[in-house]
Amino acid sequence: MISLRKWQLSDAADLAHIMNNRSVQNNLRDGLPFPYTAADAEDFISGLMAAGDEPCRARAILLDGRVVGSISASRMENVHRFTAEIGFCLAEKFWGRGIMSEAIGLFCTEMFDETDILRAFAAVYVHNTGSRQALEKAGFSLEGIMPCSAVKNSMVTDMALYGLTRARDEYPLRRLSAGEIPEALELAWKVFLEFEAPEYSEEGIQAFRAALDDDNRNRHMDFYGAFDGDRLVGMLAMRAPQHVSSFFVDPAYHRRGIGRRLFEAMRGEYELQEFTVNSSPYAVEVYRRLGFEATDEEQCEDGIRYTPMVYRGVE
Repeated sequence: MISLRKWQLSDAADLAHIMNNRSVQNNLRDGLPFPYTAADAEDFISGLMAAGDEPCRARAILLDGRVVGSISASRMENVHRFTAEIGFCLAEKFWGRGIMSEAIGLFCTEMFDETDILRAFAAVYVHNTGSRQALEKAGFSLEGIMPCSAVKNSMVTDMALYGLTRARDEYPLRRLSAGEIPEALELAWKVFLEFEAPEYSEEGIQAFRAALDDDNRNRHMDFYGAFDGDRLVGMLAMRAPQHVSSFFVDPAYHRRGIGRRLFEAMRGEYELQEFTVNSSPYAVEVYRRLGFEATDEEQCEDGIRYTPMVYRGVE
């Protein structure tokens, strides 16, 4: 049975065994040590564990519970920030069994479900028929051949470019109409009660509810929503000048990249790329992953605990 999981330091010996093989390394890029030792593997795994899933999401490939390969996705930058490059390898004794195609499929499904990545691609040597077949079986399409685009083992070689794109209409985003705002406010209340209210006093809970019920305040805010069919599954509200007032995603839709996509859609409408938020204790790490930084220590007002944060992007 094929499965994926995050790397553990206890995997170092298995990883070293996989990578200390010329046939495996001949299909990869340069820069890997050879011989590849357990110490090299420990350094690699330690780096992954310290970095988390951004910008490189990496998983060990397991066959019946034993590590037999590696797969990763590296997020691109700037205008390509919703694209990730896939890299993978498999112990030589397991080649030709369909293991890698299944692992690629599992990995891409997980990545598209849990992040905002829209497109995955892989560039492999044209002569690497095993990797090419694995990508094709996993649903990747050949997008083209890049002539003379690599030099491996002192030989110039062509690269085959494969791509896989998430369905573009998944969880469509748009501004909300006045008639949809009550639904957005109820979504905010539902998520607040589950994840944030436990951190607040009764005074803070009532203050938050009063803010949601303030019709005059709501009329002066811009609301954005994410949908699954007709169901509103995410909401973001902005008040002047450029302050994130409410930002919530239905718990059933967490870890699918909806929050990041909502934020990106909102900020795309502003020329000045500077936004503020008073983050609840629960959401501080979420905002940090979006690029916000704390500007002060945690504060409390009317029973509501919050950390002032700011996002300063590229104008």
